[in-house]
Amino acid sequence: VVIACEYSSTSVKADDAIVVRPGTTPALALGLCNVIMREKLYDADYVRRFTDLPLLVRVDNLKLLRAEEVFGAKPAALKNQTKVLAKGDKVPPPGAQTDMLIADELRQAWGDFVWWNRKTAKPEAISRDQVGKFSSLADPLLEGSVEVALKNGRKIACRPIFDVIFEYAKHFDPKTTEEITWAPAAAVESLAREIAKVPGTTLFAVGMGPNQFFNNDNKDRTQFLLAALTGNVGKIAGNIGSYAGNYRVAMFNGVPQYINENPFDIELDGAKPARPKQYWKPESAHYYNHEDHPLKMGKTMITGKTHMPTPTKSLWFANANSILGNVKWHYNTVVNVLPRMEMIAVQEWWWSTSCEWADVVFAVDSWAELKYPDMCASVTNPFLTVFPRTPLERPFETRGDIECLALVGKALAKRTGDRRFADMWKFVDDKNVEVYLQRILDHSSNTKGYKITELEEKAKHGIPALMMTRTNPKAVGYEQVYDSRPWYTKTGRLEFYREENEFIDAGENLPVHREPIDSTFYEPNIIIAAPHPFIKAKGPEAYGVNKDDLSNEVRQGRNVVKTWEEAKKTAHPLAKDGYKFVFHTPKYRHGAHTMPIDTDMIAMLFGPFGDIYRHDKRQPFAAEGYVDIHPDDAKSLAIDDGDYVWIDSDPSDRPFRGWQKNEKDYKFARLLCRARYYPGTPRGVTRMWFNMYGATPGSVEGHQSREDGLAKNPRSPYQAMFRSGSHQSATRGWLKPTWMTDSLVRKDLFGHSVNKGFLPDVHCPTGAPREAIVKITKAEPGGLNAKGLWRPAALGLRPKYERKGMKEYLSGKFIVASNPKKGGKE
Repeated sequence: VVIACEYSSTSVKADDAIVVRPGTTPALALGLCNVIMREKLYDADYVRRFTDLPLLVRVDNLKLLRAEEVFGAKPAALKNQTKVLAKGDKVPPPGAQTDMLIADELRQAWGDFVWWNRKTAKPEAISRDQVGKFSSLADPLLEGSVEVALKNGRKIACRPIFDVIFEYAKHFDPKTTEEITWAPAAAVESLAREIAKVPGTTLFAVGMGPNQFFNNDNKDRTQFLLAALTGNVGKIAGNIGSYAGNYRVAMFNGVPQYINENPFDIELDGAKPARPKQYWKPESAHYYNHEDHPLKMGKTMITGKTHMPTPTKSLWFANANSILGNVKWHYNTVVNVLPRMEMIAVQEWWWSTSCEWADVVFAVDSWAELKYPDMCASVTNPFLTVFPRTPLERPFETRGDIECLALVGKALAKRTGDRRFADMWKFVDDKNVEVYLQRILDHSSNTKGYKITELEEKAKHGIPALMMTRTNPKAVGYEQVYDSRPWYTKTGRLEFYREENEFIDAGENLPVHREPIDSTFYEPNIIIAAPHPFIKAKGPEAYGVNKDDLSNEVRQGRNVVKTWEEAKKTAHPLAKDGYKFVFHTPKYRHGAHTMPIDTDMIAMLFGPFGDIYRHDKRQPFAAEGYVDIHPDDAKSLAIDDGDYVWIDSDPSDRPFRGWQKNEKDYKFARLLCRARYYPGTPRGVTRMWFNMYGATPGSVEGHQSREDGLAKNPRSPYQAMFRSGSHQSATRGWLKPTWMTDSLVRKDLFGHSVNKGFLPDVHCPTGAPREAIVKITKAEPGGLNAKGLWRPAALGLRPKYERKGMKEYLSGKFIVASNPKKGGKE
């Protein structure tokens, strides 16, 4: 079953395909949960042993009921693959950790929890040790309310988390779910029953698409709820997962040997390990493109203290065009943010958009030219990928990435007289970078025992190596389910209720559906819910903000709750001005990040506008960026297939703040592209591929001044695929309050320590949301030199323009019976 916001290339291979409204994945998951909970199709044993759903939560303060409140006993000692660290206890390096490590201060703060035994009609305590086969929950109450006597004599009303969530999910009956998501009610019911039919046998392979919305954490929580209700977390045959390259960092928990080597105590003996000591403080990489400021509502700071950004003084990155050249709100970043920075340094193996804006560009080796070995891994395959040195000569005067760093280190050593700047890179000068790789291998749980010299030699001959993970293929949650190891949470269970104040204030203590923050036809970012005693969102007025203020900055922290009946009568605030199309920018399946510009033949794969001869000199390259739009939507705007169109997003801050008084920069930042008729996308939904290189001042200058019309910078090798603007003309940076809490409990990036608050790539703002609502207007006819129809449309080869021959071809009339006399088979 493929669920997507278009009839995609994956959908054609599915048994069933469900096309949904973009950004409504949380509502769809809740609709499926509604059927499963209402019809009691859930895996009761899994719910009882591995989730927090049976635990009691207080009605009065919305907090989990603690055992100490009821029984007076202090938290139980933890023994199940867990070690509680007293203050001052030394934490082993990540690769040497086996048990879960929890500071005693956190352990005491969390306490133990309470469930209601239906058989005895009494409350019972449960610790985070008691999961899986150790669970004491024999016959827990899942639905209803109970009165619990506290140790102090008070009696309070409590409800199981299951019951609290079920009440919320009742709002997402199949009919309502269909109205919200466009998924047919019958499909919602049949799919829910199919998933629940055989627990633990459904794989939820979640693509990157739903991650691109502001409500992506709501998506994760609701989908995990669906998976847990049906026993599909941690099983070999049934599990849930998504992909992001960032996750691979945890595969090498020995990386601190390299990135955290103590610069004041450098180990120069390659046979010995480094002595890591971290002096640097990480921050989310997604504040600088939000103009380096945190989120406030009125005078209240929403961004947590552990997340607080500092002013960005410099950017230095390697082979990561998305950090600058393809960052969300790119044009605001380059116009309004970069002037405040002191240095931008880029290491690249082609001239990307980032290079256009850099002060310093280091030309580095591509994988085919590596003179220093390297390695990596992926969360989606089992291999330890080794990149061996190549005998190929460098065609240009490039250097290895690590060599650039070493050269800068040597220059700093010379300028400062401090030898340590050079010593940090000693093994680069020695042509022995294997030392750094071996240290990582020796201290990583998944690679201990490997020798980099042997791995490199095998890689030269195409012999693969496997990461030594517990299961192969990887099955996240396997140890929790099969070894009864606690999850990395307060309760030791999969948690679907959030008792932290930040989540209660946001109205997200339950796994809820929020409308997208911009890509919606309705009032943005509202919580869809019937009146619920556990949803007590802190509304705008509580922050001293007008409830009707829907400006973008306010919208991020705006907690307004509406039923679907109320919500469907609302409209996006810009709808009245013609901004009525959802604009989403997924990655193209034939490209990796921003590769298509590098060779003209790869660019030609990106849709129907490839023309190696560039007969139309308006075309910026051998191919160009375009927007997919439903033919009926285009017709309603008098836009023909192949026409050039302007695409504009919220004029208050896009393509950048202050564009109204900055015509010079607006000239290269406003999005101009082709329109492609695409019946596979629903009406009201448009799509543009993420991968293509955007316009810069230099590319626009080249397009207007060069005789051949190429959008190529006269002073650099930069080649754009747009005449002006790019897909990032419509995006901006967004900060979600529940990404920036100081209280959320999470596992550390490396090893098995459990902590709380900010952690890069784990609990922090992300650069994923690329939402926009846009207005589309015709700019120029698509025909050669802006005259008439684009040729494929004029020839009757395109949707809505089909001539008789094309219609016959599409109906299968060109297929005839085989003729054995002419070589055909009977």
